[in-house]
Amino acid sequence: MASSGNDGTNPFDFDVDFDKVQKRREQYLARKAAERGETLISGMDSDDKGVDDDQNTGSLNQAANAGLGRMTLGFKNFMNNARASQVGGGAIGGGGGGASVLEEGVVGIFNGKKVMRWPYDDYHVVQQQYYAKLEELGEAADAAASGEGEEKSSTTHTSVMGPAGLFSGIGAKIGGVGLGAASTTSSSAVSSSTNKTLQRPADPPDIPTAVLGLPLSDFERKAEERAIAIVSTWLFDCGLIDELLVHGGMGKSTMQAVKTNNVSATAAASDNVSVPSQEGIEIGTFSHTPIEGPSKMDKEIAKLRGGTARQLALVNSRLNDGVAASGGEVQELVNAVNSTKDDLGRLRELSTYISNTGDVQSTRSQTFMLTRYPKLKKAINARRNLARCFRELDFYSQIPLTCDRLREELHSAEWTEVEWSSLREVSREHVELEIFLVEAEAGMKKRIDEEAAENAKGQIPGSMQDHRRASINGGGSSGNRYQRHNSFIPKGGITNYEEVDNFLHEHVKNVWELGDEIRMRIMSGIGSAFELAMNNPAGLVALIEAVEVYETANEEYKTVHGEEAGSNQNLRFTDMRASALKQMYQDFELRGLEVFREVHEVAQERGADENEDAANEYFNSILRACNGLTSEISFVQNQMSPCFPEYWALEMLWSTCVAHVCSKQILDQIGGKEGHRLPDLTVTQLLDLVAWIETFRSTIEESFPNIGEHISKKTYFDKRPDLLQEDNRQVDMDVAKDSLAWANNMLWEVHDLAKDEFLFRTKEQTDEWFDNVYEAEHTKSQTSEGRLITSLSEDVYSVAGVQLRTIQERLTRRSEALVQAVGVIFKNLYDKQIKYRNNFLHDFETCCAAANDFIRMSEQCEEMIADLMAECNLSQEASEQLEEQSSVLLGLYSGDAVFAAQKVHVYIFEPIEEAISEELFSEEWLNELTGNELALTLVKTLEDFMGDLEEFVDELMVGKTLDALVTATIIFYLKCLFKKAAEHKNSKGSLWSDNRRALDRMKGDIDTMRGYFEDLQDGYPALKRAVPHQFEILDTVHELLAIAAGLSNSSDRDFIIVLQKRIRNIPITKLVVGDLWHLVNPSAEKAIYEKMEVMETELCAVAPNDPEAFDVALARQTVPGLRLDQELAMLCDKNKRSRPGYNRTAAEAGQAMIEKWRKTWDKMVEEIKDNQ
Repeated sequence: MASSGNDGTNPFDFDVDFDKVQKRREQYLARKAAERGETLISGMDSDDKGVDDDQNTGSLNQAANAGLGRMTLGFKNFMNNARASQVGGGAIGGGGGGASVLEEGVVGIFNGKKVMRWPYDDYHVVQQQYYAKLEELGEAADAAASGEGEEKSSTTHTSVMGPAGLFSGIGAKIGGVGLGAASTTSSSAVSSSTNKTLQRPADPPDIPTAVLGLPLSDFERKAEERAIAIVSTWLFDCGLIDELLVHGGMGKSTMQAVKTNNVSATAAASDNVSVPSQEGIEIGTFSHTPIEGPSKMDKEIAKLRGGTARQLALVNSRLNDGVAASGGEVQELVNAVNSTKDDLGRLRELSTYISNTGDVQSTRSQTFMLTRYPKLKKAINARRNLARCFRELDFYSQIPLTCDRLREELHSAEWTEVEWSSLREVSREHVELEIFLVEAEAGMKKRIDEEAAENAKGQIPGSMQDHRRASINGGGSSGNRYQRHNSFIPKGGITNYEEVDNFLHEHVKNVWELGDEIRMRIMSGIGSAFELAMNNPAGLVALIEAVEVYETANEEYKTVHGEEAGSNQNLRFTDMRASALKQMYQDFELRGLEVFREVHEVAQERGADENEDAANEYFNSILRACNGLTSEISFVQNQMSPCFPEYWALEMLWSTCVAHVCSKQILDQIGGKEGHRLPDLTVTQLLDLVAWIETFRSTIEESFPNIGEHISKKTYFDKRPDLLQEDNRQVDMDVAKDSLAWANNMLWEVHDLAKDEFLFRTKEQTDEWFDNVYEAEHTKSQTSEGRLITSLSEDVYSVAGVQLRTIQERLTRRSEALVQAVGVIFKNLYDKQIKYRNNFLHDFETCCAAANDFIRMSEQCEEMIADLMAECNLSQEASEQLEEQSSVLLGLYSGDAVFAAQKVHVYIFEPIEEAISEELFSEEWLNELTGNELALTLVKTLEDFMGDLEEFVDELMVGKTLDALVTATIIFYLKCLFKKAAEHKNSKGSLWSDNRRALDRMKGDIDTMRGYFEDLQDGYPALKRAVPHQFEILDTVHELLAIAAGLSNSSDRDFIIVLQKRIRNIPITKLVVGDLWHLVNPSAEKAIYEKMEVMETELCAVAPNDPEAFDVALARQTVPGLRLDQELAMLCDKNKRSRPGYNRTAAEAGQAMIEKWRKTWDKMVEEIKDNQ
């Protein structure tokens, strides 16, 4: 039995019902024998056949549909349909040329990427021509960079001016993400990006503040920090963050070109004169060198160099002027500064007086001047509006050219380093076109509604136009302008919405078809989001910003107009986020399915249904795939998610897809939620399954701390959860959390089933292994110090170490299963030690070796626990549980070591008993062996064995052995004495011819033996307490013999009480005292019995019987032959002589007591036989 803990509970009790696990295994084996050969591919088609066993039909059907682990041939069709459904995005809503975006030529998906059929037969020729074209374009661009750069910049500026005025409410925020007109080039690409991880550094303090109190030793470090801060703010203000992430620093050739150009710029700036360059551009103090480097970084650095050189030249010139000034000039300057300070103070006072007296005038000056002249105000506004209209008309006329240019930029940047940043810029300009057309349609149709309302009131359609023009021109020639105005409108006027749609149709079709092309590029980028996050995070950020510009435009439109575009008209903004998020969800799920599809195909080829090795590899491959997908959760969280806005909930989206796909695969592999196939798995596979579920759960709960408390409202066995909201623009967090919680909780139930099965297997396996180890022959050896040992300790703990290392390597460091598995191993170690420990105690040497082995086993157990605690991140509760279990096991080893060391007394006193037991207390001992030769023989024998003990046994165990030898010596001497009493048949005369001489001889024997042990007290201090305590019994017996012989005047009553205190058994004490009187004075034996009958009440009060003596005698810590009351009871039981004066009542009490001891001895014999 295991020892109980401090609270009375068994430390090896586990919350595992092994009987239930065994019953489940038996049911599985019976069901497997009945079914015999289930096909590998099942569970995909709707017409799958059920399982024959009616009792488990529901659970097994559920398990069959739980995932894609057993793949049908229809799985390929399913995957192809899924790939076909996920290709392309949805069309834009409304009329005006919203084209379908279905991709043609898509063959399928491989590793998350679309595989498309190349439309050309001669691919290598087309590719060669394409690269040649790229080289020609690059050379042409380099040749025309300096001449055409300024013209191209101005053209681009002109083509995008329109929307700034027409969509004034959107300009601020759209410009923040790159939708402004000319001001939204790459300079604001990162500074106003939706990615909030990059922020502008704080401006460094001015130099006096920075160097205030600065020690000279820190000056260089402070200057370096200030330089870094200046460069950082410059990079941010110039919009060079994206440029730096994509291209890095400048090349050597570019730096050399910039250096050469800056030489001339510096020379020109130092002369402070305007010099015409060869290109005809003026270079002077306030102009910049027109350097066309290969990147924006080169341009900005060159600009910075030129500006810095000019400022330094100016400072140098002023310093030179200051140094050249005379003393009088300097004094004059100082006086002028002081005079100016006085004048400024005086002016400040006067301005205070004036402002206090002109409150009315001040209020009037703050009022808008045209407030009192509304007609003039309208005229000024009309002029401004007219200018804006001309700009918008110019922008409208440039739409076809702009679309062609954007298409060219879109395709030319494909498969280049700037592909995604170029896509972002194209998207920004494209969304401006959509803004313009959406606003135009809304404005025109709103004007139709206004004119319809005016006509309803009885107004003439043209009168309002005439009135407006008369207010501006005095009613002069408004008729002709009205006729010119109407020349732009179809005959009959704009009377319905269809004419507006027809009027915008061509441009709408062109712009929205471009949007479809952009959408396809964005969907392609979304499909490779994992690769972008790993290799090009800046490109992924640019891709997502390209998506978000459309959503931002829609939100700003809603803010300005109070409704989304398309609610009351045909045109609406391209819904990029909905398409991208839906595509992302499909790609995430297909990424997981693609991994498992490959696993299923390999398993099918290897015949996993018929080949056991292939089936094991099949399961291992499933777990590896699950581990790979789970590990990518942290990748998504740390590398992908920062590239996306928070409301995309990318981490939740990926975690839910992983949970859904993996849970279905795991359920299919283990036979459903009830785990019907768990007995098929090996111990290693069970460990891997438990470890993966624990890793998955810890990852999910670390990412979403409250998910463990969420209770799922429904199950998701049959179909995937619909994680997107109705408009597909955001993730439905309630559904996502519910689905994730369901998978998390369901997998934890699977974890408990797998853990119970694993613990049961561990218990059975370790039980068999430890039986083999304990029953095997162990190698005997002797250490360099002479200690006797065997290989028992190494053999036992090598097996335990292999088990623990296997468990520890495969389970997580905080695993509950790890703690319970260690507890199962400790429980088996505990049981096997109790079962086999007596098999190693055959003789003196084996007892010494066993004592050392048990001590070494306790040391190895401590080392194992220490390593386990150090390497595993266990909870406080788990650590306390392991410490409690290990302390029980260590206590067992320590107790068994002491037991083995003390049991050597049996084999030490065997030769002593053979040598002196017959002669001791005989007439020869009395008359011839006058020098206490027999006691000296005993001591010499003990000395010989002590020499071996000090060499063979650990020093600590030698002390424990000496304690046992002291007790064994006393008991041996008393046993020899009482055997003589049993043999003495004379009821009138003494055993010895001379009682005084016999008592003297006995006194000499006691002193000889006591002297031997007292001489060892210096080396073993524990003997200082043991020797007086044990030899007190011999002194008491000697004194009682002297009293019985009439040679002592002491009170027999006092010494009988002393003897009872040591024996703690009144019937045994009576018999012992009677034997002592029978030895020296048999005639007084009857009187002593009668006297003890009178003393019985006193004896019960002073030293009552020990009620626990029988249980203690059976306890493991009681070494055979070392318990005084037990040995005396055994002698009394063997002594069959008649006892005069021993009345019937006392005899019955004595017989009853001896009968209890007989039962105790029988139990001890049975335990020894059971252990053997």
